[in-house]
Amino acid sequence: MKYIKNFLLFLILLFLFIFKDYFVIIPCSLLNIDINILSYSTKVLLSIIASSILIIITIIIYRNYLKEKLIDFKKHIKEYFDFGLKYWIWGLIGMAVSNILIGLFTTLDGANNEKLVQEMLHSAPLLSFISATIIAPFLEEILFRKSVYDMFHNKKLAIFMSGLIFGLLHVIFSMTKVTDLLYIIPYGMLGYSFAYILHKKDNIFVPIMFHMIHNGVLTILSIVLTVIK
Repeated sequence: MKYIKNFLLFLILLFLFIFKDYFVIIPCSLLNIDINILSYSTKVLLSIIASSILIIITIIIYRNYLKEKLIDFKKHIKEYFDFGLKYWIWGLIGMAVSNILIGLFTTLDGANNEKLVQEMLHSAPLLSFISATIIAPFLEEILFRKSVYDMFHNKKLAIFMSGLIFGLLHVIFSMTKVTDLLYIIPYGMLGYSFAYILHKKDNIFVPIMFHMIHNGVLTILSIVLTVIK
């Protein structure tokens, strides 16, 4: 019964995650605001507001768990950092190798999701940095790690499904052809490493920390490279 309840909770959170932009689209429609004519930066800001609303919802749902794990995280942060760093690096290696192989054996030139992120960074760097390094890691770890992990009694299956769903939702909404699904593999590699960290340390704030570090490092590098060009 517990796993059925957790599965239904995951479905609800997944639905809210996919359609979270309606948190701002509906009010804008009621105020007769045409989102299509707004500046790119304003659209990114509205997306951050929508995601923040969903974060508030997830905090309310998991408030007792998050409070307990935050206290534990503060007490053992050095231990968690030392442990998680190793598996984050393994995730990075898995992503890099997967991307290289995809590039060698296909005509694909990169995940479309990454291209969209680059477009966001170019048009609204500060807001994109906030979205990528603070908002997205918290939401995605609660959804793809915590809620997925709680659905399964078999934790090996939970780790696999966590990585798979993480990879799938980073690809499916930006894909233009079937072969784009190959990018589920590199995204999944990172997802597996974060899921394993959660499995071993039983604290969602550890993968959240490394997800923030991961996105932060990549975002800063992208902004620096954009400025240099």
